[in-house]
Amino acid sequence: MDPTTIEWDERYKEGGEALPWDTGTPAPELTAYFSRVKEVPKRVLELGCGTGTNAIWMVQQGSHVVATDISPTAIEWAINKAKSAGVNVEFKVSDICNENPVEPKSVDFIFDRGVFHVMAKDKREQFVQAVHDSLSDGGMWLCLAGSADQKRENEDHGPPQLTATELISSVEKLFEVHKLAKTSFLTPDGHNYVAWKAIFKKR
Repeated sequence: MDPTTIEWDERYKEGGEALPWDTGTPAPELTAYFSRVKEVPKRVLELGCGTGTNAIWMVQQGSHVVATDISPTAIEWAINKAKSAGVNVEFKVSDICNENPVEPKSVDFIFDRGVFHVMAKDKREQFVQAVHDSLSDGGMWLCLAGSADQKRENEDHGPPQLTATELISSVEKLFEVHKLAKTSFLTPDGHNYVAWKAIFKKR
């Protein structure tokens, strides 16, 4: 495993406070998106699925889901969680910047809660290109990312923060921006971090 993979895997092994994003409930931005579309996406790729909560929920809504994470421990937990829920999710240990986990143009929808915002600047375009390659023509990408509009006393606490320009500049060449709005990352310990909710459509 590369150093980044090791770091994330260690956090999942530690569990508890090391995983403030693992709320155990589906992301409200995701459930809202599914409630608004005429029909739920048939083929979905989730990037950074963690312990599988969102992937399991999407399968329960009728989607076929490929769900990936770079942490083998997270994927192991996710597989067990899906078995307990009685659903079939195609979980994979994968880093989309190294190898695409799906065939080109094979999914209709991609969900990314907090993956794009942890990409190093020199990898953002590579990440966006891989997302673009995965989506069918006109496919949609729901991206949730930390927002730089929130001033924090301790910048080391909370998710990475992107300006709207940083979020859009790497994306707009390959995607139409259908929505950019404020939302929040709510953590189990009660913190509320301002975030971006972005809906992109493949050009």
